[in-house]
Amino acid sequence: MIDRIVVSGVVPAATPDRVRDPAPANRANTTKLDSASGSFARALSAAAEDRSLHLSGHALRRLEQRHIDLGPSQLDRLSSAFDQLAGKGGRQSLVMLDSIAYVVHVPSKTVVTAVAPDDEHDAIFTQIDSVAIA
Repeated sequence: MIDRIVVSGVVPAATPDRVRDPAPANRANTTKLDSASGSFARALSAAAEDRSLHLSGHALRRLEQRHIDLGPSQLDRLSSAFDQLAGKGGRQSLVMLDSIAYVVHVPSKTVVTAVAPDDEHDAIFTQIDSVAIA
């Protein structure tokens, strides 16, 4: 079960052989998005209330641009996928949820980006160590 959503502008830096966790201090700082997407971020955060899933600023922009809705049911399934991936040692993973691909950083429980099925130019995923179908 998800406890809260935190909007973060920090996207974990990936290197070929490892993924670095964002600094805890950076996760505490929430990003102020531009006025157009600020209302979207507030609406998503309000809908999820006090959940423990993090969304990078990039992920929030992609969700808004691609008209991807994350309701409580999807957030719970996404959180469950994080738990399963963590249990198997996943770090930088791809989660397939209702035909939407989410690239996630498992240790920080952060959604890095989201890709809809009609985004052909974003159909290649690199530096992924695991995949979950939620």
